[in-house]
Amino acid sequence: MPADAPGLVVESSHLTKIYQDRQIALNDVTLGIEPGSVLGLLGPNGAGKTTFLRLVLGLHRPTAGWCKVFGKPMHPNAADLRRRIGFIPTNPQFPKGMTPIEYLDYMGRLFGMTREARKPKLAKLIRAVDLLPQSGQPISNFTPGMTARLAVAASLINEPDLLIWDEPTHGLDVEARRGMLELIKTLAAEKSMILSSHNLGDIDEVCNHAAVMNKGHLIFHGSLSELKGRIRKNHYELDLDGDQKAIAKTVQQIKTLKEVLSASLRHRRLDMKLADDAANTGVLAMILQTLYDNKVSLISIRTLGMQTESAYMDLVEKEDHRGFARLYLPLSEAA
Repeated sequence: MPADAPGLVVESSHLTKIYQDRQIALNDVTLGIEPGSVLGLLGPNGAGKTTFLRLVLGLHRPTAGWCKVFGKPMHPNAADLRRRIGFIPTNPQFPKGMTPIEYLDYMGRLFGMTREARKPKLAKLIRAVDLLPQSGQPISNFTPGMTARLAVAASLINEPDLLIWDEPTHGLDVEARRGMLELIKTLAAEKSMILSSHNLGDIDEVCNHAAVMNKGHLIFHGSLSELKGRIRKNHYELDLDGDQKAIAKTVQQIKTLKEVLSASLRHRRLDMKLADDAANTGVLAMILQTLYDNKVSLISIRTLGMQTESAYMDLVEKEDHRGFARLYLPLSEAA
């Protein structure tokens, strides 16, 4: 869907941010986020993810281009739009002397909620994030997991239509991370979300769309399945069983096939890449026959081309290579 389509939750056009007239943090980003999307915002450190989120929130003014939220221009004075957004920054901080109840009550008052509206809302949120036993304890004594759950409650106090969470599982242990992911799945059923994360497993589990950024550029935006489908699919991993010498002989024979780009063996696990234009069913049939001829058993076979992590790394590496190559092209060709 184009960025100017009606009904988008977030849309940007040529969005650019330059700091101190020299650091290009975001460069010409155009995208649209549809209602109901759970968008995973991916990219290495310095890719421009946090800058993009700050522009969507209206915390910064763009150097060029524009951003709309719920169809209206976002800017630092657009308080009416920010009231419809629930935001969690990376490593959220809270007043140490307050309790969860006191802090959430304070947030409710900032949003203009009456005392009668606040009391049931606070009780519901405290229970929803499983902080009822700690509701009267000082926040200063909280674990990272408890702090993360309080941040979730604070982001929901205004019943937002859009949630923007920056690294929500950062610093959490396995149990707290699992609880956060389950909460995201529940919220995703009724709200649009933007989740920035370095954990590609989290994105794979809870998101249905992805945006990949690198060095300020948006290098991919689409469904998660489209991201996975962009990379080479002819990449397989085979778990083998049998005599070690027979397995080694089999791998050497597989390497002679012209359709096989590479084949490496490690601890009876064969990593194998086929040519992009190879008819994989025919090549795999020959490989299975070779295994049979050498009395080597196949325990399992799986494709490595459908993992979000593989797709993301492949995309970023290709973009970095193109950027490096452009340095050595004449200006007319590099454009």
